Amino acid sequence: MTDTTTTPTAGQQVRDGVPAFLDQVRSVGFVVMRKQELSGLVGDADLAELRAAFEDLPVDTQVDGVDVYRERRYGRLRVDVEGDTVSQEVLPNAVFRQDSIPLWRGKNRIFEPVSEEVLLSPAIRALVGFDARMATAADGNTSWRVGIHLVRVVARVGADGLPTPEGRHRDGHSFVGLHLMRRDGVTGGVSTIHPNDGSDMVQTTLRQPLDSVFFNDNMITHEVSPVAPEGASGVRDMLQIDFNPMD
Repeated sequence: MTDTTTTPTAGQQVRDGVPAFLDQVRSVGFVVMRKQELSGLVGDADLAELRAAFEDLPVDTQVDGVDVYRERRYGRLRVDVEGDTVSQEVLPNAVFRQDSIPLWRGKNRIFEPVSEEVLLSPAIRALVGFDARMATAADGNTSWRVGIHLVRVVARVGADGLPTPEGRHRDGHSFVGLHLMRRDGVTGGVSTIHPNDGSDMVQTTLRQPLDSVFFNDNMITHEVSPVAPEGASGVRDMLQIDFNPMD
């Protein structure tokens, strides 16, 4: 199924912000965006619908032996950008590799799929469209193979959640958008970004739904500190959107 949308008028503030965000991506490789900067992009009802999809994630069995408990689904899209118009087509689920990360090197990784309904939900369409326009503006490529990851990290008493069990790393994609969906009952989760140009590392904590980071994966490395439960348990839900040129 293919969906074609044009960024809505309600997102005019966000559309106008793309060049400003882009300047930082081009200069240092990343930009941190807060909820208020993206609030015109996704309505409350659409965001709530997407957040509900995180309540139906199977256990991520790919991290067995790494002392991590998380839940995850994965889906793929073909995304084409022409100005403000972004076309999104659901692709079949598939294995993927992250040989750039020693922890996963040489392993085919496969996860239960994200449903087509969720992949083409209004919130994902809006966030993918925004990130795709950023990637196209930064790179010039207009056709992308896009990975959609719904990831819940669970923290329990005696077992902190590890958002990045691989430590400081590069994801192995062209561009990546990270969008916080939920942060309930946890402390920690500090994101540290290390620009390749030798400038000072930057630390930030994503706290509110839609707090986001977008980065050129070739220009930085990054990591996230463990999350500890404030009570018996807590969760940190992230929507990760990765971009690579279509083959």
